[in-house]
Amino acid sequence: MSAPDRSWTIAPTLLWFGGLVVAGLWLFDSDLHALADRLTSRREDGPAGPAITARPVVVADVASDDPDDAPGVPAVSASGDRASGGALEDTCLEGTPAACKRWAMDGFYRAVAAEEAGKLGRAVRVSWYGDSVVATDAIPGRLRTRLQADLGDGGPGFVFAIPPHRFVHHEGITRSQSGTWLTHAVSTQPAGDAIYGVGGSSTETAGGSATIKLVHGKATAVALHYLAQPGGGTAIIKGDGAELVRAETRADAKQSGMATATVAAGASKFAIETKGKVRLFGLALENASGVTVDNLGIVSVNVKNFTHRESASWASELEHRRADLILIMIGANEAQWLGPADADTKAYAANYGKVLAPIRKARPDATCLVVSPTDQAEAKDGGYPSRPVMPVLVEAQRKAAKANGCAFFSTYDWMGGKGSAAKWFKKGLVGSDFQHLSRKGANKMADAVHAALMAGYRSYARK
Repeated sequence: MSAPDRSWTIAPTLLWFGGLVVAGLWLFDSDLHALADRLTSRREDGPAGPAITARPVVVADVASDDPDDAPGVPAVSASGDRASGGALEDTCLEGTPAACKRWAMDGFYRAVAAEEAGKLGRAVRVSWYGDSVVATDAIPGRLRTRLQADLGDGGPGFVFAIPPHRFVHHEGITRSQSGTWLTHAVSTQPAGDAIYGVGGSSTETAGGSATIKLVHGKATAVALHYLAQPGGGTAIIKGDGAELVRAETRADAKQSGMATATVAAGASKFAIETKGKVRLFGLALENASGVTVDNLGIVSVNVKNFTHRESASWASELEHRRADLILIMIGANEAQWLGPADADTKAYAANYGKVLAPIRKARPDATCLVVSPTDQAEAKDGGYPSRPVMPVLVEAQRKAAKANGCAFFSTYDWMGGKGSAAKWFKKGLVGSDFQHLSRKGANKMADAVHAALMAGYRSYARK
């Protein structure tokens, strides 16, 4: 009798299983670099914990007549007290809160006033940094829509040449690409030189191309943000088929570069063409007036890996972009693994200060606004209580904001504080992960930020 067939052993079984896992992730991510993130990336400087990457649950955008749907605190103080009394807490930069000569929010309000008077000479620029809660563009996109209804369509603003992750979107554009692009991001696939541009991500190619189309309207000004480097090639930007920018990126040493052009009649389709080795950060697509809101959210960002940037290029890119209002909303990721008494929690305010200090130094005349994470819930004992670390993280962010001359918006307190994530989920405002806002919840939050910004501006303008 012949011996049994033992060709189906554990080794080929594991190989088949591994191949199926890789294929599944490939199909799920639809992107080689996102797959590489899942298989090879490590989280920097901190205890192991999950990264938020789930899509928000989409629900109908309808108004609620439920009296319990009111926020825990109003978006802005009804009494006009800029330092407290609402979710938006301003910080006095010169003088005392009772007799303040200069507030943190004044830089943004000053730009809006100049725009309304026709004296700014460009669009008002808002840059919103964050993790995947921001990266989907649900929150920045809603704020963009609301502010552009007030001040005019300033264009999409800064957009990545190639997005760093499949969950990084911009609702004002559609895009396509061809050729091979290798994309790095500060939190998912780090670059060896830690140079990422203003948005926290860079992409490189040798002959690749990409197309960015505006969903509506046109842009009359384009700025290409790129890395000048030894052996650099040529980057060409065309607007509706006409060449606008030709940037030679060769340089003796690595440094941030920017090339600009105007399009008198405007353009709605922008093509990126490259020759030789080129590394790009993104495009700023604007109009001569109105307001833009950049979505600079990146998946898996936390308070530590946000700072892993080469300082000179980071400062240079912030100066190139010259945003009038810089919002920072991070904390959703570390809230999953930090406890109230952990060593990293105790150092959280100091670590958050390392995020803010370079921004304040590079853009001292701009407004820095820290936006706290939302309340988060966890399954425990048959219920969904708030994570106990949330109020500790929020207070640490408040402390860091004030210490670094930034204003503060407590989303946590505004939405109702402890226990609000579970309540919001019942109302369809938070997804089933109790972390990402649904479309309705994102709209609600963005509307609150918009209301606070415009109420603060109206108060500023009356003086």
